[in-house]
Amino acid sequence: MRRWDPELIFRFAGYLPASLDEVRRGAALVSPSPSETADAIVVLGCRLLPGGVPSGSLRARAEAGAALFATGVAPVIVTTGASHEQPPGEAVVAAQILRDNGVPADAIRMEEKSRNTEGNFAFSRGLCPGPRVYVVTEPFHMARSLRIAKVYGFEPIPFPVMSPAWRRPWDRTRLTARDVVSLAWWLGDRAGRAGPGPGG
Repeated sequence: MRRWDPELIFRFAGYLPASLDEVRRGAALVSPSPSETADAIVVLGCRLLPGGVPSGSLRARAEAGAALFATGVAPVIVTTGASHEQPPGEAVVAAQILRDNGVPADAIRMEEKSRNTEGNFAFSRGLCPGPRVYVVTEPFHMARSLRIAKVYGFEPIPFPVMSPAWRRPWDRTRLTARDVVSLAWWLGDRAGRAGPGPGG
């Protein structure tokens, strides 16, 4: 277990203004032309509801990933996320949604170890045939996702999803604020472990 770093809270506070700006810019990104090819599509995980029911966010991400795959921009689609409490895991549920939406089983790869966004990318590296990947998630989650993807050697292409949570003003505000805090904390922690964070 890592020892508590007493300077982390100060680094976190220092990164907050830049994180707010970055998350806002990430939330304003639009989906690129489907003609832009990649090595894979990565559908980021999202916590399940009780009984293994997909949340509106996970369903929206998986359905958007299936629609993107159908355009032929990538040969492989990776679902991510472990089981947090009991099976099935996020990746398994998302993969079923992909199959229900016409994605062939042999094009789906499941990353079933991760419990957060960083793990989504860390454990997906060996499942993608190359570094250029579409990142499928909501706009408020995009800036942090792209940052982390680059750390793990990916060349990410944002593919924002208009989920039910994104369409509800209160949830959009709450989740955007959460990601500002998460990005600032991640940058502060990374700076403490290995010098300045990426781009910082």
